[in-house]
Amino acid sequence: MHGNETMASERYDVVVVGAGIAGSLAGLFCARSGFRTLIVERQLFPRHKVCGCCINGRALAILNDAGLAGCLQELMPTTTSSLAIRYAGKKLDIAMPQNIAVSRKSLDQCLLNEARKAGCDVVEQATATVVPSDASGISPADDFRTIFLKHRSQNPAATDVEASTSENRETKVCARVVLVCDGLGHPSLHLFPEFSSPPKRGSRIGLGAVIPRCDGDSWIPQGAVLMAISPQGYAGVVEIEDRQLNIAAAIDPSHLQQSRSACSSLISIFEAAGLPIPTHLGEAAVKGTIPLTRTASRVSGHRIFLLGDSTGYIEPFTGEGMAWAVSAARTVMPLVKTAINETWSQSLELSWETAFRTIVSGEQKVCRLLSAALRKPWLLTPVLTACRVFPSLTQHLVGRINRVPRALESV
Repeated sequence: MHGNETMASERYDVVVVGAGIAGSLAGLFCARSGFRTLIVERQLFPRHKVCGCCINGRALAILNDAGLAGCLQELMPTTTSSLAIRYAGKKLDIAMPQNIAVSRKSLDQCLLNEARKAGCDVVEQATATVVPSDASGISPADDFRTIFLKHRSQNPAATDVEASTSENRETKVCARVVLVCDGLGHPSLHLFPEFSSPPKRGSRIGLGAVIPRCDGDSWIPQGAVLMAISPQGYAGVVEIEDRQLNIAAAIDPSHLQQSRSACSSLISIFEAAGLPIPTHLGEAAVKGTIPLTRTASRVSGHRIFLLGDSTGYIEPFTGEGMAWAVSAARTVMPLVKTAINETWSQSLELSWETAFRTIVSGEQKVCRLLSAALRKPWLLTPVLTACRVFPSLTQHLVGRINRVPRALESV
């Protein structure tokens, strides 16, 4: 968006905080519905994001239904059809529905571009703070929420950590509905203690890197998501566009602290799994996250809906995280339309709490169980054995993760 200096007096139907998958897709849906929509993003796109980069069957079905199949194919994604689990020299290969893998750098930029084309205003390099009603002078009965934006001009040569700020200024916007999609801990709601989302004790740290694939990496199977498991964590590897390897890991904080570097921590995961080291991993620029596993105490408030990782985080394995994000973006739209075209009521908050549990939270049970098993090394061998002995049960779980829930089919 240009001319940000006029934003102090601007009012929107919807302000979306965060331009990741949930935010950009929700913004796209809102703009297509004729709502004046603003997307606020704290980073400058395109940007790398720590993520497994797999788009599973459920996410693909929703994205294709939104008319984005052509957009996705232009990104030249790879296809995956199996999960290759490796632990202490043991192997388990599980057939999966055909999915795709593409970098978040490309995918998120694509979705943000589509949101722009649909009519969304977009402000990058700005942090958003949603203001409590009593602090903004607006009562809970009023039709708008106030959001303060702090803009910054970043030195393009600076790294994410060393980003220098040459300008800081604040503006104000108002919205009938705020969609909070700003990730772990939802920092835009830091003035609302009722939305707390502390990490679970012992929560793992996410690490990620993108490296070139070379001939020495032939041991990484084509068309598969490779999962290297150790007692200290696990790392997933998948080939993405432009013959690159995306690595995403969840590591115990204690192990990370004891390692010489984030890179050496990743290397130790592959060694413990009995695997070679990806050729270019030793020279990779590894990025990290704040502690991962957490659950938001609530996912709605007065004229506020939380989507995506803002609602909490359960360690995903083959694209479930992105599927939960796109599911939420689609499911929230009827409530957004009611709030704008009719009126706001507390029943909308209760409806989103219920819908979220049905569409997302309930579907996270499988990943909770898998995540718990991966934290207990003594469980891994019997779990892998059960998967071999009962392949039909394994396929049932895989199918459940990838299916589009009935509750979404009518949205």
